[in-house]
Amino acid sequence: MRNPQLAYQTQSVKSASPLQLVIKMYDLTIQATYREDEKKVRDLLSALIHGLNFDYEPSEQLFSLYQYCQDLARKQKFEEIREVLEPLRSSWEEIANRAEKQTV
Repeated sequence: MRNPQLAYQTQSVKSASPLQLVIKMYDLTIQATYREDEKKVRDLLSALIHGLNFDYEPSEQLFSLYQYCQDLARKQKFEEIREVLEPLRSSWEEIANRAEKQTV
């Protein structure tokens, strides 16, 4: 029997916009900090780094912030990671909401 929650999550990822996927990555990373799962935090931050498009100006700053958060994860400073990522997540969500309103 299929897990309905897994099916829902799979469908939500498949139908998500690129901005929504970035927000989902932030959510997963922040959740991992609450579990104090250093490996998961670092893996998710690596995925965010690999997803950066350096043709755009903010990528350099995001790259530095993600690397800094990876260093914090190695030092088990999960609360500090949340202090960096939560405002960024809010900004991405605001951008996604604006983009969604423009397409409606």
